[in-house]
Amino acid sequence: MLTRRTVVGKMALAAMLPAIAASPLSAIAATATPKPTPEELATAALLHTAFPHARLDAAFYSGVAGRYLAEIAKDPAAMAEHRRGLALLDGSYIAPFAQLPEMVRRSMVARYDQEPFFKALIWRGAELIYRDAAVWKMVGYEGSSVEYGGYIERGFDDIDWLPAAGGAK
Repeated sequence: MLTRRTVVGKMALAAMLPAIAASPLSAIAATATPKPTPEELATAALLHTAFPHARLDAAFYSGVAGRYLAEIAKDPAAMAEHRRGLALLDGSYIAPFAQLPEMVRRSMVARYDQEPFFKALIWRGAELIYRDAAVWKMVGYEGSSVEYGGYIERGFDDIDWLPAAGGAK
């Protein structure tokens, strides 16, 4: 049975492996507000902690956080739940969540990862991050293939390790 943690871990691993061989991502920069609010900073830090990618910079996570906050701002109950969750994360009394070291942020996330605010952020955050064409470029995904007739005639038919292809014996 796949758990949410397993799915998120596999998604992160799948995103990271092709990125090692990919070109630098200096082009990935989401539109960031000049001065993010504390709520944006905490949400961006939470997204970065949940979906850690070395090639995605702070501006990218800030942009995703801004889009996420703009979406949930339309639903007062969702925004209230998100703010309640951020207050839990800021409750370490050491420093605001966004200013905590990565290791401490991960432990805080592990503590609250079953909270509704976190589950909502994970599901929508994954979609906002992995539907971004710049991230596709980073992981080597060319996007949907349906409109191009599938993958077979697009250079993905070179499997030489299958016995039927004459590769492995």
